Amino acid sequence: MAPERDSPPWTQVRRELHDWFTEQVPSLSEGYVAAVELVHRIHFPARVTLVCHLVRDVYVRVPKALGSKEKKIRPMEVYPQLVTNLRDAWDDESTLAAQVRPDGNRLIGPRAYAAAEKLVQRSRELKKQPSYGTRLARSLVKAMDRPEGMSPPGWTFAAFDEEYDFFIERAHLNLKGAPSDEGLLEHFEAFERAFHSMVGSYFSGKEELDAILGATNRAND
Repeated sequence: MAPERDSPPWTQVRRELHDWFTEQVPSLSEGYVAAVELVHRIHFPARVTLVCHLVRDVYVRVPKALGSKEKKIRPMEVYPQLVTNLRDAWDDESTLAAQVRPDGNRLIGPRAYAAAEKLVQRSRELKKQPSYGTRLARSLVKAMDRPEGMSPPGWTFAAFDEEYDFFIERAHLNLKGAPSDEGLLEHFEAFERAFHSMVGSYFSGKEELDAILGATNRAND
């Protein structure tokens, strides 16, 4: 889908971001176009949820598309089995667990203890995982291959995390009804600014390369 890039919503920043998605992660290019258009269609049904889900996809899918090896493990992929293991071990050792020591504490069997220890260990590992915002920022930094000493400003990492929290809370419909659109445009534009601050050098570098190629072609004519 080609956006109407001369229409008011399509600022220079948005046109550049659309070009970046088209060239670097084409599978998300139309999604970005849809998000920009929907942000400004205030009467479109469920627009808040749709925009937020599209932005969520950017957070989740861009790092992988850019070759990131960091895998974000969701708690729901881990905890159900760990809790089941703990329950089974607890039930198998229920006779031992029913015993009360003189000090009032209950005994716990070796299998139940091992299962509980594993649960706590995995919980600590999940807590240490980089956030979705940090994963996205890291993947963009690596993909842009910035010169040494040209790291992006620290605020961009924090901005990605803050905006992710806003979008993920509104990315699904629920029984309470459609989420309010209060702050949607402001948060979407803040996300775009953070993203563009990471990939902006892609366009300046591209312009320099185009200028060099143009000068070379003219010299050869």
